[in-house]
Amino acid sequence: MEENHNNFSGGSHIPYPEYQSYKYVSGSFRPVSEYERRAIKKNYSTAFSEVIIHAVGSIVLANVVFILMMIFGYEFRINDENTQILDVPYMIAGSLPSILFCTGIFLFDKGKCRKKLSEYFRGDDITAGTVFGFFGMVMLFYVLSVIVQQIVLGGCFAAGFSPIKEEYLTEEELSVPFLIWEVLLTGIIGPIAEELMFRGVILRRLSIVSQRFAIFASALIFGMMHGNLVQMILGFFVGLVFGYAAVKTGSLLLPVAGHIFINLFATSNNIVKFLTDDSTVEGYWLAYLGVFLLIGAVTLAVLLSRRRISLPRSTEYHSKRTFPIIVKCVSFWVMTAILIIEIVSKFGPVTEKLLE
Repeated sequence: MEENHNNFSGGSHIPYPEYQSYKYVSGSFRPVSEYERRAIKKNYSTAFSEVIIHAVGSIVLANVVFILMMIFGYEFRINDENTQILDVPYMIAGSLPSILFCTGIFLFDKGKCRKKLSEYFRGDDITAGTVFGFFGMVMLFYVLSVIVQQIVLGGCFAAGFSPIKEEYLTEEELSVPFLIWEVLLTGIIGPIAEELMFRGVILRRLSIVSQRFAIFASALIFGMMHGNLVQMILGFFVGLVFGYAAVKTGSLLLPVAGHIFINLFATSNNIVKFLTDDSTVEGYWLAYLGVFLLIGAVTLAVLLSRRRISLPRSTEYHSKRTFPIIVKCVSFWVMTAILIIEIVSKFGPVTEKLLE
């Protein structure tokens, strides 16, 4: 019995990451051996421990940097509405820790698995059809995430709480230097670093057990790593597309390109705001959401009509190698607790400023 390796364009290939397929012997799936169970648990523990290192390490390093900045004379500024002003030093200090940890974890993991960097960026299974399908689905899932965000926000406000405290609101100090740094860090460098870790490390390790499980689990972890419920939704939705593309094409090229694409559109809002005003930004945002929805819907229709979308096969053998083994991993529960605590800690009361 063979795996279905159709990608967006329908080609076949050796999937990325290297996948240990299920065993089909004499008409039935062999049970998971104790040796294999221990090996899988160790693999899980490594992946979840790397997430913990990133989550805790980034926060600690960011706070150390902020303390050093204050020691050397940096002043945190707030506006008349008690909102933190996000300037160039603040943005750099807040972004670099995560970028450093993502890159460092990837390089460490890459060294352990002894893979060449070129193996993560192979392009032989990427065609024009693949690119069309991928970006169309990125656009569609981005719009879907925005819709879900609005529904969740409405539900939270109706329940009397906000998924983000007022104190976490920021106001960008828009200027040419700020926009340049934002494009570099948020639009380009950040996405590359995050894809190296979440699709290059977490997805790869989880895919060894089950590709379908890996796509959903890595997307959920990626979303939760953003630290609040609103961004978690966006991270999860686009993470599904990034993970699917990585597994199906055998490469990080599309996930990196898609992540940069989404983040650059996000930063372009500030560019439009800098050049015009708030009302123009809202119109611009709604306009590209409409374009994204149209292109995404057309793409989905084409892919479905040509049967170009197919999730990796999931069997009873796969299911016995995922959750039953995960629940015995201490690192899984520690990681889950840290991520949930960080998200819940952002919850706060609904205020007039949050309703604006």
